[in-house]
Amino acid sequence: MPRFFLRLRFLAAALSIFVFSCASGKDLPRDQFFYEENVSFFKESALANGIPVIVKNIPTEKNIDLRLIFSGGASSCPKGKSGLDQLTFDVISQSNPKIKGLLARGLYFDISSCKADYSSLGFSSLAEDFDECLEVFASSLLAPEYSHDDYIRLESAAAAGAMARSENPRFELLEAVKKKIYAASPYLDGEFYKPSSRVSEYDIEKNLAALLNASRITIVAAGNFSYRTREQKSARRQKKSDMQLFEERSPILLQKLEELFGGIEAKPWTAPNLPEIQAKSGSSERLHSEFAGGDFYAARCLPCPDRGAEDYVAFALSTIALDAVLSRELTEKQKAAVYCGTAVLNAKKSAALIIAAGKNDAKNFADSLSAALAMFPQEYEMSKNLEMYKNIYIGRVMGASQNAAATIEQIASSLCYEGDPKAYLTRPQKIRAATSQDVTAAFEKYFLSENSLYVLLTN
Repeated sequence: MPRFFLRLRFLAAALSIFVFSCASGKDLPRDQFFYEENVSFFKESALANGIPVIVKNIPTEKNIDLRLIFSGGASSCPKGKSGLDQLTFDVISQSNPKIKGLLARGLYFDISSCKADYSSLGFSSLAEDFDECLEVFASSLLAPEYSHDDYIRLESAAAAGAMARSENPRFELLEAVKKKIYAASPYLDGEFYKPSSRVSEYDIEKNLAALLNASRITIVAAGNFSYRTREQKSARRQKKSDMQLFEERSPILLQKLEELFGGIEAKPWTAPNLPEIQAKSGSSERLHSEFAGGDFYAARCLPCPDRGAEDYVAFALSTIALDAVLSRELTEKQKAAVYCGTAVLNAKKSAALIIAAGKNDAKNFADSLSAALAMFPQEYEMSKNLEMYKNIYIGRVMGASQNAAATIEQIASSLCYEGDPKAYLTRPQKIRAATSQDVTAAFEKYFLSENSLYVLLTN
């Protein structure tokens, strides 16, 4: 299932309860100490050209991941050039002979993505191989090596992927929603390559030059900077702590990044203007797709808070509770859908989705959905299950903190939407502080909003 249909799901409740029953030397859940346990393993600095550098040590990891985060993302994509950032990253990474050599040896894994408000390019490697991989990564970005044949091969692959997505009714549904709510927004184009995209080699070169602007870049690295070398592992005396090793390696990494990326020029850059989501009261649309077969695909779209909003945590908790309601009422009891749940288009102008799929023409599904929303628990009933919902949400935050790639995503999102790369560290405390009244109020504000869009796609 495409990543834009991912939603907050129920994790194994038993696992969550086990995790949060483990006290850190006290009869309190571990999330009470999440901020204190992690903040000391953060280092923030900047290169001489102003590029911020954020490093997060994760002593339990085996890998180190590094990303260059480029402000803009899909919102900065030129009209008609959808997927430009991702194709640019693919061309300079997958064509580089040194990267190919490291890939063949299993030492390097290139990672890139384009999101609504930022794009990222980087790699993952074992901690011991990080220095070698960093050199190769920097050269692939600053002195790209690719031929016309490389461009043809990768553009053809992107076009084939775009065609496959266009024949997927789930993707068709999402595109129909985005065309409506982002009709006047720069979000409309950008994330994914489309059959209509016309990206040339010149476009890639021009885009790469625009990306290499110190005013748009943040460098984020996360992983095990406390790894022991063979000599350190065999030493019997004066073994250094994780913090000592991190303190020693941080300035060395900063100096290396200065040598590699400190020469990138800082140029003026302004984030695109983002209008409000266009979802008029009670608007709806019915679409026909030859790829739907005998199934239906439906989405109700509503404006929702971005990650920096005061009620975002309460809203996120309401999606977990709503998932349970939708599954119980629409898939289990009524058999009105094979699947029904929530999703979020995270952005500076975010949208919440209720997505469903089923095996009939869904003539009355909108009414069934409205009836299911009316079954959302009120404050007293919510209070019975709220701790479980909190444990699920906190489990997601804390689980991601043990993975280098997921940590970088948390840092990038926190930086983009809350202005602080460490903001996610305070989320468990905010989740614990949410009340039943907060959650039900957030549900009513967003999921019962008059400003909504309903889209139904059938054959």
